[in-house]
Amino acid sequence: MPRWVKAIVSGLFFIMFLALGMLMYSYMISLLKMMDEIIFSAQIIILIFSFPFMLYTLFGMTIELSFGDDSIIYKAIAKHKKIIMKYTSYIFFIGLIGSFPVSFAVNIYLLDKGYETCDKISWMSPTTYVKELSLCDK
Repeated sequence: MPRWVKAIVSGLFFIMFLALGMLMYSYMISLLKMMDEIIFSAQIIILIFSFPFMLYTLFGMTIELSFGDDSIIYKAIAKHKKIIMKYTSYIFFIGLIGSFPVSFAVNIYLLDKGYETCDKISWMSPTTYVKELSLCDK
């Protein structure tokens, strides 16, 4: 595969990852600021805790695809790969296990604060909490 194709593929993965990061950021900011409309679910917690794992994987893939196995940066990453993968995997699995209790706790907290839930499109879609049900129609 030519080097320019590798660079384009890694750039597309990077753009996709940035879009996912911005989406997670907006969800968490709305929760922390207690805005009128909050979108939250267990999947968002899983994505937040898997962020370091995905970041390291994407960074390593981008370096390998762009510069190749012989680059100095790739060799430095490969040198510490076991340690980094170990700790980012721990964070990921803690988030995976802890996401469901945290999701239930956030649900109870928001309902106690007077938020109401909008109807979901499907059972997998995140829950939307609003201060007034009229905001559900947006």
